[in-house]
Amino acid sequence: MLAFFRINDPYRLIGIFLLIVVIRLPFFLGEIPLTIPELEWMIVGESISFKNILYLDVWDDLAPLSALIYALIDSVAGRSQWTYQILAVFVVFFQCYLFNQLLISNRAYKVNTYVPALIYAVLMSAFFDFFTLSPVLMSSVFQLLIIKGIFHHMAVKAKDEQFLNIGLALGLSALFYLPSMVYLPVSILALGMYSSMNLKKYILMFFGFFFPVVLVGIFFFWHGALMDFMNYYFISWMATPFRELVNLNTLWFISIPGFLLMIFSWLRIYSVSRHNNLQTNYMLIMMLFLAGALLMMFISPERVPHQLVVFITPASFYLGHLFLSIKRKLLSEVIFLAFFAITLTTNYGMLYRLVVPPGLFEYERMLVTGTQWDQLVKGKKLLIIGDKLDAYLNAYPTTPYLNWNLSRKHLDHINSYNNLSLIYENFLNDMPDVIIDQKQVIPELFRQMPTIASLYTKQGNTYFLKPNN
Repeated sequence: MLAFFRINDPYRLIGIFLLIVVIRLPFFLGEIPLTIPELEWMIVGESISFKNILYLDVWDDLAPLSALIYALIDSVAGRSQWTYQILAVFVVFFQCYLFNQLLISNRAYKVNTYVPALIYAVLMSAFFDFFTLSPVLMSSVFQLLIIKGIFHHMAVKAKDEQFLNIGLALGLSALFYLPSMVYLPVSILALGMYSSMNLKKYILMFFGFFFPVVLVGIFFFWHGALMDFMNYYFISWMATPFRELVNLNTLWFISIPGFLLMIFSWLRIYSVSRHNNLQTNYMLIMMLFLAGALLMMFISPERVPHQLVVFITPASFYLGHLFLSIKRKLLSEVIFLAFFAITLTTNYGMLYRLVVPPGLFEYERMLVTGTQWDQLVKGKKLLIIGDKLDAYLNAYPTTPYLNWNLSRKHLDHINSYNNLSLIYENFLNDMPDVIIDQKQVIPELFRQMPTIASLYTKQGNTYFLKPNN
């Protein structure tokens, strides 16, 4: 397989695209598991497509540009998981192309080849959670543009406007996935340590970074939601409780093949291979981006497999050096095929529970499962007060209180007159047909809002709107 992609021929990209499709084919032909994050993205996209304003009418910490993409998808295809999966194929293919071209155009390797794109495609198949259109995946496009700009400046001393483009990519990346703000200090450090910089270039980069952020801020200011945008996107993540949808064993198991090969790659690069100064600086810059990816994992408010996507660019870079440095072609082919087989076995083995013992690797918490309310809430307006949102699968969210961690600002402080009046107004504007109270806040809330309470009947922790209301 490596021999086919060693040739510097753009038509090899057709093979990359077909490989991406073929790897995902068993997933598409089987039953596609819906994850909790996917459901949340669909709900937010649906709410925005109904002319609701994110952070004002829908309380969630999803990035604004990611939410916009999901709203556009909903306006065309509704809650279509297939659309998410198919679009992800094209995004991954574009990233493979962009990654490979930035390496060729900046002479990052001794030879021009499409092996890096092949490795990138394989690593993007490490877990079925990578197959969807996540904010991390969309943000990774701009990660590649940032690296492309830095490499280009180091190779040919880019013009000043190139630093504006780097800043724009940094700002857009943060508006798709907030933890990617880490790339700003990483880029500053990389440019300062390994290239000639001056104050003007840094100012241009900062201007480019803040320009899209300010434009998005103006949009929310125009709709009276600027402070909501600042609080629920930029500030709330620091106080948001950590959400663990998979255990650490699962992440380690997914990462082991690429991680071991990357260590082997470092040993070979620094003990056997010889590179010019420019290529050595590229390696050091990728090391900074690898450190940035680790930092992103630590500051993220949740643990999900698709977060590992941030490691794929630096990992593909180093693995490309490894496979291209092995002079015996048969040996490199055998190692790559073993890596390829292990990666796919890990992915589909975990998906179908074929090669992993139960209990050791846990990812069931991130999958949407059936609930006792599914038939009761089907097609109705639903409010879930709590963290488990599975019942939204067949229902429509109502009131702004989607994300419990943000909703607690109101619902955990109902003794405040201002909070109570806002809750009352939110209920009147969009009355839920069903309320599922996982946090036991409704009894006290209804005690203080008898007018609203009189409209509902109670069954356990579930409240149903009376007919004709």
